[in-house]
Amino acid sequence: MKRTGTFIIGLRRWTALSAILLLMAFSQVTDFTKQDFEKLKPLSGLWVSKRANGDIYEQWARSSDSELTGRSYKMMKTDTMLLESMKLYHRGGEIVFAPVAARQNNEKEVLFKLRSIAGNEFVFENLQHDFPQRIVYRLISRDSLHAYIEGQVQAKNKRIDYPYSRIH
Repeated sequence: MKRTGTFIIGLRRWTALSAILLLMAFSQVTDFTKQDFEKLKPLSGLWVSKRANGDIYEQWARSSDSELTGRSYKMMKTDTMLLESMKLYHRGGEIVFAPVAARQNNEKEVLFKLRSIAGNEFVFENLQHDFPQRIVYRLISRDSLHAYIEGQVQAKNKRIDYPYSRIH
């Protein structure tokens, strides 16, 4: 009997430890610092992605120590179409990318939280959003930026790449 009791106590400890480890594995650490936010500073400026159906521009400016504001627009010959206005900000240990897409989501912000920084690559996620669920910025050099959006659309993976060159 005593041996069975020891086994049950050991099993309970193992179950509790397993639950704690699972919670730690699935929780997202969002303790980003001001120094992490500073790594996004090179985004400031005007970028262009040359496309056959019209060039896409992305422009970023520093609005405060903890915020960048931007906009994305498409130019086709003489027509300019706003695609979205954007904010990147650091608050409470989180870095958030907050776009407002023109004519989508009732023109309300959709929040994408920074999940990882690997060198000059920044991965923002919002797994509850329809598309995209992930937005990635990778600073290749001072004048080269690669961004992409990706996620699931009707149970299929979709990704759109935006290779940008700095204009100024």
